[in-house]
Amino acid sequence: MGLRPARTVRVLQGQPWTRISSKKPRKSYVKGAPRPRVRQYNMGVDQYYDVQVDLICDDDVQLRDNSMESARQVAVKYLEKHLPNSFFFGILKYPHFVIREHSALGVAGADRISKGMKRAFGKPKGRLARIHVGNTVFRVRVARTAVPTVLEAFKRAKVKMSGSYRESVKDITDDAFNRSKIGKVVVMKKKEEEKPKPEEEKKEEAPAKEGEAKAAEATAGKEEKGAAAAGEKKEEKKAEKK
Repeated sequence: MGLRPARTVRVLQGQPWTRISSKKPRKSYVKGAPRPRVRQYNMGVDQYYDVQVDLICDDDVQLRDNSMESARQVAVKYLEKHLPNSFFFGILKYPHFVIREHSALGVAGADRISKGMKRAFGKPKGRLARIHVGNTVFRVRVARTAVPTVLEAFKRAKVKMSGSYRESVKDITDDAFNRSKIGKVVVMKKKEEEKPKPEEEKKEEAPAKEGEAKAAEATAGKEEKGAAAAGEKKEEKKAEKK
């Protein structure tokens, strides 16, 4: 079954399901929880800036990790194009909560349609973040002249997420944390999807080839034994006739 619409999970209800242990997975209450799809939480150049622009939520809503990731990609792509190496983008919410879904069968041509049990517990299918009114989802620090560009980036990101949001612009020239960045420049590297290395691929192929060779040897041995047994039976029959 494909991805269900966001309206199925955006309303805050029920007890959150979050008990996952990364250090001791065997002791996790939630078994088999998928990893969050948000690839990176901080992007850009971390240095001294003039203004801080926040994207604040006006509703109690639950955001899935794929929604947050698509909004991040849209906003960062626009900022990188118009403000190269002149912004710092951060996501302030982490998708802790695990989504449970009860898979139901309902395919075309089926003689029966399984609607499933009522109020079924379900299995882990994804991750989401629970956001309340007034919480900040995205934060961008830029120069004062770049505020219109950030507002346009947030406008494009809001299309990808459920709920209503507003922008807040704050002057941080006298902020202690921001002033501590004077003379310091930290460039955040992009995290890309891990691709299998050639050596690992060869290691994976080697056991497979060994298994195929052993299977071929076993089948050849069985054929030889069968041929020998058939020859012995023929000789026995000839001896009986004589």
